[in-house]
Amino acid sequence: MQNRYPPPKLILKTRLNPEAKLNLNTDPAFLPTVQSFIEKTVLAFGLEAKGALALTLAGEEIFNYLCDNLNLGAEIKINCRKGSCYSAVDFILPLKNLALQAFNLTATIDVDNEESLNEMGLLIASRMVDHMQISHNENGNLQLSLRKDKEYPKITAGGHPLRTPAAAPFSIVTPDTEELKFFVTASHLYTPSAFLPHDFYYPGKIVDMVNAGELHAAIIRDAAGAIGGGIVWRWYSAKMIECCGPFILADQTAALTPEQRRTAARDLLEYCLNKIARSPAVGLISLTPGPDLPQNHFEALGTVFEYHNNAPATEIKALFRLLQEDPGTIAWAHPEIEDFLRDEYRRLTLPREIRLSDSSTGESQTDFSVLTVDTDSNQSRKKVTLQPLWAGADLEKNIADHIALFNREKIANIYCTIDLGQSWQAAFTPILHKKGFQPRLILPYGGQGDLLIFQKTAAAETGPVL
Repeated sequence: MQNRYPPPKLILKTRLNPEAKLNLNTDPAFLPTVQSFIEKTVLAFGLEAKGALALTLAGEEIFNYLCDNLNLGAEIKINCRKGSCYSAVDFILPLKNLALQAFNLTATIDVDNEESLNEMGLLIASRMVDHMQISHNENGNLQLSLRKDKEYPKITAGGHPLRTPAAAPFSIVTPDTEELKFFVTASHLYTPSAFLPHDFYYPGKIVDMVNAGELHAAIIRDAAGAIGGGIVWRWYSAKMIECCGPFILADQTAALTPEQRRTAARDLLEYCLNKIARSPAVGLISLTPGPDLPQNHFEALGTVFEYHNNAPATEIKALFRLLQEDPGTIAWAHPEIEDFLRDEYRRLTLPREIRLSDSSTGESQTDFSVLTVDTDSNQSRKKVTLQPLWAGADLEKNIADHIALFNREKIANIYCTIDLGQSWQAAFTPILHKKGFQPRLILPYGGQGDLLIFQKTAAAETGPVL
């Protein structure tokens, strides 16, 4: 008997960024093929068995959902990708109004509602992975991406000061594996956690990212081999590089004079600038500049506040440095935010055309919205960042439900990022204002366009956040 559809087509890509692609149709008969493809591929990528099983089960639920909700035989693509410290599975399919609300962190299932039960697979899949993203790719298709991170041992911040602190003069070098882990671990002794990247709690993850070229690092080392500090940097977006540091491994009573400390930090930053000078990056940003960063080399983007239990809030000033002439871009904005954007773009001398987008003109909307949540649970703080994935008529309720969940979890630091390069995200602005969010800063070229960072004020609608 002849098959109804062409057999699944497997495409392999190797070298630096391994990936494998499977082209097939939405037919439940292909489920074993999908299961085997995902599991065997991500195991080959180095994901541990537990993570591979979770990603496979999540992919299985997604495929079943697509079979139930797309026309039988619709063509889709499944792409498995290997990153430095994760494996990812992309489902690429024709754009269609799918009910994706089960991907919300606050989603629940009504067992008495058949339509709700149909979405249980999405809810299961969203809870099995570490990151989920819904987007429109360059061909106009819908792309649903699931990512599972490798597991790394987490270090416990604390310990004793270095017995052999570095002394001037220094040289700046690329660290080997053990030096890199030493620097990352020791940085917790001298730098407040609010200024350290969350990944610094996982030295093995930093090593894998550096080895894969997703992160770059430099350290200062004295003649005796003692490490006195370091800096790391990475591509934040297609046009922007982010640096973290410099982090100096010495307290204020160490043998370093204030001038030597400033010199060490300046030399680390200049080393980073020299390395990225010929890149296509438009600018360099520092979102959590530590106390040793030479801030006179940057422009201030804005200030956010890190709230702590029973302690004063920490002010964190995001910084920006232009590396080459800014070609300019479009910024889509809701009218409520127009004045803020014009003032900030004028202050930062960034060439932007602001186009107003207002969703209150009566056009039809999908019923449900989708938000993704990035979490940061360092020992001294809890932080969440909301990001729009899909707009819908229930947007206000969806944001309110997320805020209520964060309040119950006593999460004081709540942010939301809006991509000004995507016109549909402008609809979030008036609802964020209504729910107590205030614009804090613009991150040039942080996404498809500029990112606008909102932060929720400390007092929530339902009462004070602890």
